[in-house]
Amino acid sequence: MAKVSVIIPAYNSEQFIAETLDCLVKQTLKDIEVVIVNDGSTDGTQNIIDEYCAKYDIFKSYIKENGGVSAARNYGLERATGEYVVFLDADDTYTEGSLEAFYETAKRTGADLVLGRLMNFGKDIVSKHNAFADRLASTESIDTFTKILLWSFLVGNKCYNRERLMESGVRFPLYKYSEEGAFFMSYVYTGAKIAGTMDACMNYRRHTAAEGLSVSQTVNADLAKSFSGSLKVIYDRALEALENAPEEVDREDYIQEVIYKTAYILISQFYRLCWRGDDECMAYCAEEFNRLKALMTQKRFQVMQGTDPDLHLENIFSTKKQIAENPNISVIIRKSGKDMTELFDSLYRQVSPMFEVIVPESMVEKGLIPEEYVHMENVRVLPDKGYMKKARKAARSRWVVTFKRPRKLDIRDFRIIYKVRKKFPPFVTDMFFPVMIKGIDFLLTKRIVK
Repeated sequence: MAKVSVIIPAYNSEQFIAETLDCLVKQTLKDIEVVIVNDGSTDGTQNIIDEYCAKYDIFKSYIKENGGVSAARNYGLERATGEYVVFLDADDTYTEGSLEAFYETAKRTGADLVLGRLMNFGKDIVSKHNAFADRLASTESIDTFTKILLWSFLVGNKCYNRERLMESGVRFPLYKYSEEGAFFMSYVYTGAKIAGTMDACMNYRRHTAAEGLSVSQTVNADLAKSFSGSLKVIYDRALEALENAPEEVDREDYIQEVIYKTAYILISQFYRLCWRGDDECMAYCAEEFNRLKALMTQKRFQVMQGTDPDLHLENIFSTKKQIAENPNISVIIRKSGKDMTELFDSLYRQVSPMFEVIVPESMVEKGLIPEEYVHMENVRVLPDKGYMKKARKAARSRWVVTFKRPRKLDIRDFRIIYKVRKKFPPFVTDMFFPVMIKGIDFLLTKRIVK
């Protein structure tokens, strides 16, 4: 029996899986097995797996029909034989001493679950450790109802006692979003002894839009419902566990944290990215958020309002048309002969969706504005004659952004602009304000409404 089993679900992972398998070959703990589950890949993933299996005896390969990442992890778990088990995605990696640190910490503390560090990395990504994971990893003994556990769902930086996990009956639910959280927290609520280690670290690859959106960057109603389903599992398991919780545990406060986390992610990962989705997703988000809001205490809701002031959560919208008609910011595109693809791509990746875009007719006719964006609900096309004057008059927002040199924006720029706007005192709001955000210059102007 190996000391640690590593379960890797792989689906069309030919671009990154070799790097993942290499990190396991280099582990300082040598008594490991790696269970790779090819979940119906249609690219060259299996060829790479076969090469590693032929070269190293730690690798075991299984092929199954595509059934999703949860089914693949469960399939691998049934075939693992190690004393402890970890789950690693086919594009992530471990630092060289991670598996040894997981194992040694589990044996030394008698923990059923060991939590390590987490490092974000990827193309155009600033590598940094996750603060929540670090707080947990630096704690040797972690209580079941430690609320920060609710903010650290990723499965790869966690090591489980396999025998206890199998006996618990906890498996990955067949959801496509936050299934890791439902699995992890369900196991936590079984009363598992939990410890942290700063010597283990999973490197979590973040993908850019240019590489293709990951599940967590995709916006549609099915994924929003899948997320809600996963968090409903956590909510139900938490209620059950709280029935036997020690007296010092504030049950209401803990459940409020579960509700707040659910609402927070629904807003940050779906509602804020609504321009990537459709009105079915928007309508579901509005309905679900209002349900959650009704369960929140006033104090909790006020915290959320403070976190998301640009969204006006007291009256959340259910269609993109409503957002288009009630923008915080009006973006006026100056007449130009330059292609606007890069600017528009970055506009519609903004995490603050409350904006409209006004464009001149000639730029649309010349194809300088990508066709996919011309038909967005918040894009308005005006005639060229007297364009700037008409655009300022037509702007729905009291605040107008005019770019001097259109280029790629950071996804957070509109949130920053909103905060800057809120700080302007009334006696200067009739002026023009040149604003610099990471080298992107524009004019932020108050439109005089008479």
